[in-house]
Amino acid sequence: MNRLFITRFFVLMLYCLCVYAKGEQKNVYNNTDSLKKYSVDVLVQKCYSDINPKIYCDEMLSRKLSDEEKTKCYNIYALKYWFETLNDYEKAIQYLNLSNVYAKKTGNITFEKTNLNIIAVIYALQNRYRYSFQFIEKRNRLKSVEKTDEIQELLSGGDYDAIYALLGNFGKSIKSYQRAIKNIDDYLSSHTDISREKKYQLTFYKCIKYKNIFLSYDYEKKLDSAGIYLNKIKNSTLLQKDKDDIIGCTEADYFILLGKLDLAIQKATKDKNESKNDKARVFYDLYYLARAHQLKKNYKESFKYCEQGLNTIVLNIDFVNIELELYRIAMENADKLGDNANYLKYSKLYQEKNKKLNYDSRAEFISKLYSLDQIEPLEYELNHTRNFMTYLWVAILLLGSITAFLIHRFFTLRKYKKRFMEINADFEKEILKQKQDEGEPKIYRNNLSDEKEQEILDKLNKFEKKQQFLSPAVSLSSLSAQIGTNTNYLSSIIKKHKESNFNGYLNQLRIDYIVIKLKQNPEYLNYKISYLAEECGFSSHTVFSRIFIDKMGIPPSKFIEYLKKEKG
Repeated sequence: MNRLFITRFFVLMLYCLCVYAKGEQKNVYNNTDSLKKYSVDVLVQKCYSDINPKIYCDEMLSRKLSDEEKTKCYNIYALKYWFETLNDYEKAIQYLNLSNVYAKKTGNITFEKTNLNIIAVIYALQNRYRYSFQFIEKRNRLKSVEKTDEIQELLSGGDYDAIYALLGNFGKSIKSYQRAIKNIDDYLSSHTDISREKKYQLTFYKCIKYKNIFLSYDYEKKLDSAGIYLNKIKNSTLLQKDKDDIIGCTEADYFILLGKLDLAIQKATKDKNESKNDKARVFYDLYYLARAHQLKKNYKESFKYCEQGLNTIVLNIDFVNIELELYRIAMENADKLGDNANYLKYSKLYQEKNKKLNYDSRAEFISKLYSLDQIEPLEYELNHTRNFMTYLWVAILLLGSITAFLIHRFFTLRKYKKRFMEINADFEKEILKQKQDEGEPKIYRNNLSDEKEQEILDKLNKFEKKQQFLSPAVSLSSLSAQIGTNTNYLSSIIKKHKESNFNGYLNQLRIDYIVIKLKQNPEYLNYKISYLAEECGFSSHTVFSRIFIDKMGIPPSKFIEYLKKEKG
């Protein structure tokens, strides 16, 4: 009886599953069929308006498309789905390249240039500068042969060069936007008969360009110039609502740099409350609130905004990676609050993301940008005019300086040559000494137990052998956590046995590493200084050059020059 019941039960269940599956399949067919009625142009529009563009892209790709439609479809699939929705950069680049295959077939230079620019932007966001510049160069080669509508060119003027701001070249981005603004002004002055609507549209886009210049000056901490362009927007003939939309939450960042933290908090809070439906603006507002409260030493409040921001992450195409910065601020706040669990949590998240993006050079820039020590004594740019005598004296001083520089350079080159010979000799002695020291046990003494000290030293040796010092994210706190000791013990051991503080020890390891690479691998002699700096873990070629001179007594460029001559 029981067996019969179980058998019937399973048959009934199987039947129900079949009916359900058939119904679901019918629903899928119905949903698919419902999209069949739309033309490709309507599907394109839906891709831009719907939060899930994939179903419309899939429908388009299931059809027999013309080459022109494929160009558009693959571009949307890359941009709206893989890039903006999933943040899958590699897939986005793959589909953008595919879009360009068909753009070339149809001779659609505008689409091809746009795709190349987006690829350059994606590489810039990943801090892969070399690749980004390669695609900028490809895009620029197409500019000369592209034919565009005059009004459209005025509206989009400067936008393609905005990528230079992502790469940290704010000056180039500013000049491009200033040219675009002049073009709009020239057009308006020579076309007095255009409609009010067209004039308003051009003014609106001119104010957007003002904002982009404002942002670039803001990052450079040229706050007088930033303020001028902010006021240009405020004093424009646009409606107040449009002015507010253009300025958005960026004014909060401006007030942070001015040191007006209460005003920054007020602006960011107001914008956050008024822009609840704009996820991206809210994300930025939470970042500015976290930053402002941290600078006010309200660490608990700042930590709260960090967590809110990290729960509403959106893709931000900006010089600053907001997600990473929130990890960093949360980590610093947790450290100040003595919250070890959250410190370790956000430290790990920051290092993982930082390693993925190689963001350290920008992180150092942004850290200095918001440093209270630099905000409080902030000096504004000087915009005073100079009379003829001033220029005359400048010319005389410049001529004298050039003469002094040439004399100094002559003697400096002699000194560099001598120092290079000394480095070579020291390098050979060091290699010989390392061979002699191998296998010899070393005895150390410290307030720590011998076993604990030896354990820390062994881990330091592993750190050196594995070349973990090449990571830009390494710091005294992260290395202490990795080794399993506190920063005070690690600092004292490094000072005793490495005869240096932590930064000196880390810098020496990196410089020694790159010197060995230069001497043993001839191909390194052809690399740019910026690449060598990146290779050995420095934040920028400027920092690398300064520390190289400090450690070696000679600039890296001269060291490479003499090595090339030595190798014939």
